Amino acid sequence: MAGYRALAAVGRSIVDLLNRRFTETLPGAVRPTAVLATTRDFDEVNSSPNAMIQFPAVSVYCYRLSIDRETRSGLAGAANLDGLARLPLRMHLLIAAWDTVAESELEWLGLAGQVLESDGLLAGPSLHPSGDWDPSDLVSVVPDDVALDSMSEAFQALTTDYRVCLPYLARVIRIDGRRSNAAERVTTVAAGLGTTSALSGPVTP
Repeated sequence: MAGYRALAAVGRSIVDLLNRRFTETLPGAVRPTAVLATTRDFDEVNSSPNAMIQFPAVSVYCYRLSIDRETRSGLAGAANLDGLARLPLRMHLLIAAWDTVAESELEWLGLAGQVLESDGLLAGPSLHPSGDWDPSDLVSVVPDDVALDSMSEAFQALTTDYRVCLPYLARVIRIDGRRSNAAERVTTVAAGLGTTSALSGPVTP
């Protein structure tokens, strides 16, 4: 079963995959570093040695979470059988490149897209262990179909300027509910001073 840290684990898995493939593709050369970014990190790009995004870089930003309705009904049926709740989620991601030269940013975006298209199925050892995964868990990272208006709205909520991004979708991330270790004890309290016997009548202590 996937635990409550599964969303963060998927983000770590994607970043680890990108960095591993970047190193394999560009050994000994200048190459970007993939990072899991927040909106605050966009405001601090390359601003100090402690900034999360340092040129050159590829940022993975989760800007939205949604319910995976395709699997929701089936998982609800399974919950009726075994009593275990299951929450199927989708992570909507924006992949952006950061460098001082436009051509380099486009190259890093192309490289990130190449990696995700080639290794878009995350399972087993490619899933970060912090997610408490089940051996059967599989997360697919695929291109997301995002309209230009929706992309613009996403950046309007940020303080950074609009950037060309690759929209991706990670699905299905199933977070399982907690199992109860033991049934709760039930205590029955009887009121009155004694009990009544059907044969002998009231019995007093």
